[in-house]
Amino acid sequence: MILRLGFVALAAAAAVTQQPFSAPPPPASRQHSLTLKHAIHLSHTHRDRPALHRVFSESDLLSIESAEGHSNTQVISTVRTTAWRPSSQRAYQAARRASFYSPRARKAGRPLSLDELDDSLWGSTLDWHEDEIEMPNITDVATLRSLAKLTSNAYSAPDKDWFDLEGGWNVTDSFGWLENGIRGHVFADDTNSTIVIAIKGTSAAIVGGNSPTGHNDKTNDNLLFSCCCARVDWSWSTVCDCYSGPYTCSQDCIEEAVMSESAYYPVATDLFNNVTALYPNAQIWLAGHSLGGSLAALLSLTYGVPSISFEAPGELLPARRLHLPLPPGHSYSTNMLTTHVYHTADPIAMGVCNGATSTCSIAGFALETKCHSGRSIIYDTVGRLGWSVDIRTHGIRNVIQYLFVDDWGVKKVAAVGRKGRGWGWWPGGGKDKDDPEEPPIDDGQHEGRGVPDADTEEGCVDCFRWTFPADGEEVVGGNATLAVRKSCGGA
Repeated sequence: MILRLGFVALAAAAAVTQQPFSAPPPPASRQHSLTLKHAIHLSHTHRDRPALHRVFSESDLLSIESAEGHSNTQVISTVRTTAWRPSSQRAYQAARRASFYSPRARKAGRPLSLDELDDSLWGSTLDWHEDEIEMPNITDVATLRSLAKLTSNAYSAPDKDWFDLEGGWNVTDSFGWLENGIRGHVFADDTNSTIVIAIKGTSAAIVGGNSPTGHNDKTNDNLLFSCCCARVDWSWSTVCDCYSGPYTCSQDCIEEAVMSESAYYPVATDLFNNVTALYPNAQIWLAGHSLGGSLAALLSLTYGVPSISFEAPGELLPARRLHLPLPPGHSYSTNMLTTHVYHTADPIAMGVCNGATSTCSIAGFALETKCHSGRSIIYDTVGRLGWSVDIRTHGIRNVIQYLFVDDWGVKKVAAVGRKGRGWGWWPGGGKDKDDPEEPPIDDGQHEGRGVPDADTEEGCVDCFRWTFPADGEEVVGGNATLAVRKSCGGA
């Protein structure tokens, strides 16, 4: 059954009450058995349309299980922790916009517009409260494997009969597998008190999909994860007009472009708000792979809920450009609710899938960010397993199969393709058993057993070759002086 959700009405009611998202006090740490229940899709090209809600039938679930090769029910272990959450989303989003627009109005010597004044007033009411919550146990191999399987399901669609929509909607124009937007698969326990939203990642051929949504995934990826509008070289069609000279990009312009033109963040918040409307008393966790993982992390920062992201491009730069507010005394890097899991052979998560001859660039992607918020669990697959840095290692199924096992970095891993031939991703298939033993090094990898230590990426720097002057500033490069434009459309 498919339902149309009246999101606009829900959002309006939320704006009136201005109650912060708050889950009930958590029980003692325990295990949760979560089962796929339904999916919600929101269009980012037609945000005025109602959200679409698909309740999965038994045949749907069997179809997804057959496609993915694992159960739609997964068990997750938890630990207890503390979360800082905004007092209301209206105040949070107003403070976010005000932190960008108000200083620029003052600098230009003009009065605030009515909308800017409203944001300034509402933003000043932003407060934070501390909650004790449950979150997935990120030190547990089985829990990471379960969450990764949930994210894998977000890529799969049942057979074509799944797409029948009530009310005469045109499926190819309004639903997630064939249209542009954000899709979240919703998993719940038996009491609907614990929910996981697994967010769909990039659908482009570069990461193993072949969906028509790939074009808009690419456009939004390039806006969020490039240094300057996907300006890789002179031959590229940029996604915004902020480039002002060699490795020079207008800071005001690029932030305004991300604030106003990035479709995925506001639609992702719509998705979260729809799920909280369906489950107002539940604790909610987020998961995602690739682009879906980056969106999960941005929502984690926005709502103060746990997220686990797999092989996601660095979202620290987008978080700063979106001006996401933080609790006093906190930084993006020290947020303990946001967790990234990736390995060293994935050029996207490592931020090295760039340059004119890279696989990403050839496919039209400018994925240049490498820094992540929160904590990162990094599997050294290059050093321990001998994997080559290769785009084909980015897929979530490779991570599930080869890394989320107790002795991932100990035994020899053979990557075998059709007819028993190696794919060539991992030269030698990993360390040879006859290699001499090396003394153990305390590198956080635990000699290739269990889950590597989670650590922050403090000190990480994105786009170090670029200069980002504010409007009106001059940048001296060599013998030339470049005057930065005063608006995105200026010369």
